[in-house]
Amino acid sequence: MTVQRRLRFAAFMLCFTGLFVGGLYLAHKAFITSWNERQLRQLAIDTLTRTELAIDSATMKMSDVIVNRSTSCATVDPMAMTKALYGSSIMKNMRLETKDGVCWSYEEKNDALEQSIDTARQNRTSSAGYSLFSLHFPGWKGLGIRWQYSAEGNIVEVLATSGLLFEILPADLRNSALMHLTLPDGTSFASYSPQKKWYTDGIELASFDEQSERYPIKFSLKVDAAALARWNQEISLQAAAIALAVGLGFGILAARGMMRNTSILGDLDQALARGQIQPYFQPIFDLEDRKLLGFEMLARWIKPDGTMIPPLAFIPLAESSGRIERLTMELLKQAGDQLGGLLRTQAHLKLTFNVTPDQYLAENFVDSLITNTARFNLPHRALVVEVTERQAITDKTRAAIVTGKLNDAGMRVAIDDAGTGHNGLSAIHALGANYLKIDKFFVDGITLDRKSSELVEMLAGLATKFGMIVVAEGIETEEQITALLQLGIREGQGFVYSRPVPAAAILAMATNGARQSVPRRSPSRFLLSA
Repeated sequence: MTVQRRLRFAAFMLCFTGLFVGGLYLAHKAFITSWNERQLRQLAIDTLTRTELAIDSATMKMSDVIVNRSTSCATVDPMAMTKALYGSSIMKNMRLETKDGVCWSYEEKNDALEQSIDTARQNRTSSAGYSLFSLHFPGWKGLGIRWQYSAEGNIVEVLATSGLLFEILPADLRNSALMHLTLPDGTSFASYSPQKKWYTDGIELASFDEQSERYPIKFSLKVDAAALARWNQEISLQAAAIALAVGLGFGILAARGMMRNTSILGDLDQALARGQIQPYFQPIFDLEDRKLLGFEMLARWIKPDGTMIPPLAFIPLAESSGRIERLTMELLKQAGDQLGGLLRTQAHLKLTFNVTPDQYLAENFVDSLITNTARFNLPHRALVVEVTERQAITDKTRAAIVTGKLNDAGMRVAIDDAGTGHNGLSAIHALGANYLKIDKFFVDGITLDRKSSELVEMLAGLATKFGMIVVAEGIETEEQITALLQLGIREGQGFVYSRPVPAAAILAMATNGARQSVPRRSPSRFLLSA
């Protein structure tokens, strides 16, 4: 190579390196800004969800106390009132107002609380007879729920709501943010402001507000825009060095003209045609006796050299490009070839698999699934269709009809990742599913903080009232199994029992006995040995 050509090559390489590093910096800045906003928006949604769950729990407790419309202070079961309160950490008191007087779950008199209830402004909910109101007296703030269960009777729940906003903000923003949960009358029933006074007139604020679709409550988060702009934007020297090295490599490849524009979708189509995307199965087991109850089908892209591409790298692409139906059917066909015989001989086992809400609502979904699974040697009674929460269920009426048709065909339906996606409680109410799967996000914290445990308890309680079986996902420790059993959850899956495995391992589990031996070891040791 001549000197002139080498100089040209170097100039070309430096140009592309600079473009790459500069573009990477701008992309990093834009991504972090967008990510931060999504994080805070999700925080607002999660806070509303927790508040809605608390209200749901309180209203269910009310129905446990009021056995009929003639219930009064003279006939109410005091133990029922006490049990309702002890069953929840957020409920602090209960008051019954009837024609024969007023009675409380606790005998001690609280004049400030009584006055706050008597003078509160009522905010009607969409449910007939129910209203919400803020409670305030010195040193305390909370939410009241009133149910007028008859012409002469009311029951009031008193909720201590300060914990709803406790330490939910990222540490870097706690001294630069304000939070409020408010009612339509403008009153706040939970708020947060840092001890450090930072807010002054003229300061630019970024607002993140969310309105509940189910109750007349609003969450408001205001953050110092300057603090938000700095959040997560620091770049370490190590990251900068890595970016420069990667940029240099990119520049060299570009200068040599060796970069090719390979179509990822083409690779995906080839992988499907060549059978490189294969089903793996994660066992579902009985938490008490560790009996194998079934398995969830998961996709794994295994290249000819043995490398495995993680599902998050191609499943969203398959969904967005319209290839997810083809991928699902290909996996079910392989599952039928590998495990169809097992499912037919061991009737207690179930095979669960994921579909998106768009798939679920598609016109020919039910007929295609029934026809193809029969052709694939998969017994319908063993199949559980898991509706994922990566998209919203846009037509809940049609979704309920689809569930009914699947049930008529012998299949069952599960709501996957409950409480973490787009659908939440509305899906529990409308879909008519047979199973509710508690997401790993909640299971991870069940032994670490009380809030996670209470959220799991609320979700499990709602599912049970709707006649659903609850399955916990992502179980990694024996302590989590113990906690889940205490909450009445009997089925689960996770690394504590088995990671996702090929069909041969499932056949070995089912053949060698109904019980799976579970080594008592920490998640970290398990992962290292896996």
